[in-house]
Amino acid sequence: MLALTLNPGFVPLLAVFLVLAAPRGLRAPTMAGAAVLALWLLLDHEFGAASAMAQMGLPVVLLNLDALNRIFGIALLLALIIVAIYSGARRNRYEDAAILTMCGGAVSALFVGDLISFVASASLAGLAAAWLVFCSTLEDANRAGGRLLIWHGLEGLLFLVGVAFHLSSGAQSAVLGRLDVATIGGGFIFAALMIRVGAPLAHVWLKDAVSHASPVGGVALTAMTTMLGVYGLARFFPGEPLLLAIGAAMIVIGAFYAAAEDDLRRAGAYALMAQTGVCVALIGDGAPLAMAAAEGTAFTAIFAFMALQATLGAVVERVGAAARVSALAGLSRAMPITSFLLIGAGLAVSAAPGFALYATHTVALQATAEWEKLWLWTLIAALPAVLLVSLTLRIVLAAYRPLARPPRMNEAPYSMLLGAGLASFFCISVGLAPRWLYGLMPAELSFDAFAIDRLAPQLELLGVAGLLGVAFRVFGLSPKANFAQLLDIDALYRGPLASAGRWSGVLLLRAYGAWQELSRGVARAIAAAVEGWISRCDRPYATSIASFVQIAVISGVLGLMLFAR
Repeated sequence: MLALTLNPGFVPLLAVFLVLAAPRGLRAPTMAGAAVLALWLLLDHEFGAASAMAQMGLPVVLLNLDALNRIFGIALLLALIIVAIYSGARRNRYEDAAILTMCGGAVSALFVGDLISFVASASLAGLAAAWLVFCSTLEDANRAGGRLLIWHGLEGLLFLVGVAFHLSSGAQSAVLGRLDVATIGGGFIFAALMIRVGAPLAHVWLKDAVSHASPVGGVALTAMTTMLGVYGLARFFPGEPLLLAIGAAMIVIGAFYAAAEDDLRRAGAYALMAQTGVCVALIGDGAPLAMAAAEGTAFTAIFAFMALQATLGAVVERVGAAARVSALAGLSRAMPITSFLLIGAGLAVSAAPGFALYATHTVALQATAEWEKLWLWTLIAALPAVLLVSLTLRIVLAAYRPLARPPRMNEAPYSMLLGAGLASFFCISVGLAPRWLYGLMPAELSFDAFAIDRLAPQLELLGVAGLLGVAFRVFGLSPKANFAQLLDIDALYRGPLASAGRWSGVLLLRAYGAWQELSRGVARAIAAAVEGWISRCDRPYATSIASFVQIAVISGVLGLMLFAR
């Protein structure tokens, strides 16, 4: 039997050319077929390296399969199938090509075995993500795409500098392995991965891109961007203590903005940031159980947040604007199936028992159940309650609020409902039978997520959070609907810092212009003086003292002649 060693990520990249040429009816099947073929290449290959070669004295490993990249690869390729089904209701070949390019770059980065190929593939995925935002027809999508391009450009620059310094230590260091954040090369690569996972100060790109992307683009960005950064951290920096604090900060910031944000697509992006922070903190722990929990949480978070963004995207498709909590009144009458799926997606991202995130949430709690990690355990335990109130209870209370004049039926397109339903099906199937997911994890894991001592506290926590949320709403203690856009650190980037940058640029340009004018004036003065001196040398009799000089010179010469004799 012929052994294929083609990197699975190359299949979506090759399918880009087919999608650009295919008619509308064939584009979604082409995307799904590329994902299925890539899955077959992934599952048909044994663990180990293949397709290794040498270029410019550096090892290039196009395919290296192990348990770590396998679980991420399966998740991303299944996500591509869901996106392909979800995208059948609209016509945009360029967006389809951007999705395939982003997925192909991300999956290629998972399975390459050398640092240079990883950086190249990850950078390609980042450029495709910006392209995906540019393809959106929503308001200000072009500006959001430009901002995302800047973020990924900065990430790529940090990657290149880090690789350059890292390779200076020797050619064999190009092979993937653990890096040291204390070195120059490792520090730059660590900083680049912080941008990719959406760490504090760089987290704004995700909510900005998701909220301005099209409904299909928001689903694809949710699945295929930050989790590649989680894989990079698990590959290069397992057990790094800095990740504990960074992950905790991501949980706190993400949970706060998810609860306060009125735009639900932005709130979903912040909630994804919080769950990504759980993965980052667990990677910083570095213990085998914590690493398994991080990888499993990344896997389940992909499908849970895809289901959420897919249903919110269906609302945006029909409403034609942002899916705001303050504008969801009557949604249950206008879009009953979408409302039902939206509630299920909210429960999925809240780690409710029976859904996928619960199966890995219990593992994360078990991994941090130590006295010295009590603060991290508390954050992870409290996060589902915050997300339940933010992304489930608020939606239910708004969507099922009765109206004096019920709206007419305006359900989402069938392909969108099918894609959102398929994402929810994965959440439920993994949540009810998580053993096969535990079998995919690199660490051998035998875990009973539905043990009474794990199930009961989670149900109690979510129940109390729901009752408190309803009580606050009944007694008027909950905050009123927020019609204003919530400010984040990007308000500083786009406001004072951007103004300071513009003014600095203007001042520097004016200073440069003044310096040029001064240098030109000095050069003109020097040139005039030199020209005048040369003119005097060419016309020795033109000056008033020419005769005196001539007589003095002749007399001096005659005197020397007489003296010499």
